[in-house]
Order: sequence, then structure tokens, then C-alpha cells
Amino acid sequence: MVTVTGDGVRVGDVVAIGGIPHRVRDVRCVLPARTRLEFEDGNAYVVGRSHPIEVSRAYPLPGRALPARHR
Repeated sequence: MVTVTGDGVRVGDVVAIGGIPHRVRDVRCVLPARTRLEFEDGNAYVVGRSHPIEVSRAYPLPGRALPARHR
């Protein structure tokens, strides 16, 4: 899990809305200061660009190292 702001959500991220996971298919900026997330199942969600949101991401953000694994 990664915590990002609404404008940091990317296509392919999985967001849990009401406890139900949704994979993001499209991200669009809408005014004023909102981001519209469209999911693969056809649902959509509008979130504030500065609102923190937890997402599951299959790969890390560019420029960030993966955490070291304990052996």
C-alpha cells in the first residue's frame, strides 16, 4: 500500500472504495481541483487533488528504491 494524493493516482492502481477494490482505468483532472478516477468496472470516483488516498501499486514510484527485504 502506498499513500498518495488524489493527483498522484495512476492508471493500474487499485483503490478501495467502501471496502471494494477497483482498478483505475483512466485518470482525468476536473475543475475545481478535483481528479476523476474511472475504474475498469465502469464506476467512477471524484477525489480532491490534495486529498490523501491509499492505493495498491504493482510497482514503485519512479526514483524511489524498493525497501530491503529481511533475510
